[in-house]
Amino acid sequence: MSTRAPETSSVGAGDLVAALQRRGVTDVDDSTLTRALYSTDASLYRVVPQAVARPRATEEILAILDAARELQVPVTMRGAGTSIAGNAVGPGLVVDTVKHLNRVLSIDADKQSALIQPGVVHASLQKAAAPLGLRFGPDPSTHTRCTIGGMIGNNACGSRALGYGRMVDNVVAMRSVLGTGEVVGGLAGTTSAAADRLAELTDAHLGVIRPQFGRFGRQVSGYSLEHLLPEHGRHLDRFLVGSEGTLGLVLEAEVRLVRDAPVRTLVVLGYPSMAEAADAVPALLAHPLVACEGLDARIVDIVRANGSAVPDLPVGAGWLFAEVTGETTAETEAIAARVVADAGALEHRVVTDLGESAALWRIREDGAGLAARSLSRPAYSGWEDAAVPPAHLGAWLRDFDELLRHHDLDGVPYGHFGDGCVHVRIDFPLVDEAGRQATFRSFLEASARKLADYGGSLSGEHGDGRARSELLSTMYDAEAVRLFGAVKAVCDPEGLLNPGVLVDPDPFDAHLRADRPRRNPP
Repeated sequence: MSTRAPETSSVGAGDLVAALQRRGVTDVDDSTLTRALYSTDASLYRVVPQAVARPRATEEILAILDAARELQVPVTMRGAGTSIAGNAVGPGLVVDTVKHLNRVLSIDADKQSALIQPGVVHASLQKAAAPLGLRFGPDPSTHTRCTIGGMIGNNACGSRALGYGRMVDNVVAMRSVLGTGEVVGGLAGTTSAAADRLAELTDAHLGVIRPQFGRFGRQVSGYSLEHLLPEHGRHLDRFLVGSEGTLGLVLEAEVRLVRDAPVRTLVVLGYPSMAEAADAVPALLAHPLVACEGLDARIVDIVRANGSAVPDLPVGAGWLFAEVTGETTAETEAIAARVVADAGALEHRVVTDLGESAALWRIREDGAGLAARSLSRPAYSGWEDAAVPPAHLGAWLRDFDELLRHHDLDGVPYGHFGDGCVHVRIDFPLVDEAGRQATFRSFLEASARKLADYGGSLSGEHGDGRARSELLSTMYDAEAVRLFGAVKAVCDPEGLLNPGVLVDPDPFDAHLRADRPRRNPP
């Protein structure tokens, strides 16, 4: 049975706005301009909402959901709109948390945690924690603008997840409202009707969940059902992380902070190719790395061509950047020496100067953005953060290159190699002569099938959104996919929360905003 809400509501925008205002939600906008602005995020997708609400307090989120349930209007939560999988666009009502629900409510230095509202920007949390000698661990590349609520929705990670963990590893507790209107505290042992039903559902499907879920760290796609297992404490809050606003809405969260080690050392390792660099990763994971990033000569060449200075790199055409931390330089250099001994690299550099380390990291950061603009055709997201267990990364990269060649496509992969996660923007011809996205669909389906051979995850940190939800049946068996629907029926039986994502998904080539040829002005 489908839990999908209707794509379009029979309720007019004026009635929706009036219903919200009666409940005390005053910052509501159904103007054409605002609806257009919120119809897109950083992804390929465009879905025009009926209206946008900007709650001023958590109580207004409850009021918004109450009105949506009464009128049967879909609800999509939105942070900064940095999603590149189409997680933050939807029909009905878009709820913007950034404008008002953007505060760090408190920081407990002794407990090393912060209580935050969902719209607080990552950089704002870091700024608040820094004077106490603390930091928030996960650090996505959009840290200057992405919100913690959005990171919770996607189970975001970033470059230093090896050292600090994924978003789910950094949520201490979370208060959410499910699609049923039930407010849940999320802690193990908390009385909750939904938690009880989910526990029953889990116990009835142990043979499905145990072998398929939680197999490796970057298995972000689908619902993280492993957190509901009895041996994992049945943590409802951890389960809701990464559910992309399809089961509940975040009201506030307590997140873990960490003390930043005073010394960082960067080990740069050179290899004949990026795939051979990936082959070396499993041996390095025996060491306490904070980050292990991979890139190849194409990104370095792009940065140089853009006029940026590139520090000396070891001999090679593929590199690993392995970062270690410690209390003293002697400690980090000793760890670095052990990393080098196990790396099998052509050549290496151990960098202790912070300025030079920052310049090397900028190759990775700047090159990633420039790579998408360096190809002969425009490059897009769509297949941009697949992950495999690190032991299979080298083989997956070789197969991925072959998939690109077979489909006459190009892209410049790079990524979080220590986690087996690969980023890439690809020059999909999103408009062919027939006006269809045949190559786009063919490539994504073929890549999903090949990824499944390695036990990989369609998403390693960005979430499935509209870009990959349709492909979940390639990654999971039919019983697991049915279980996603059963979970949705418990938490959001009316199917109002972020419809088209994860359960009863839209086709991944629907609602594309890059599918029309652009006309030059006369």
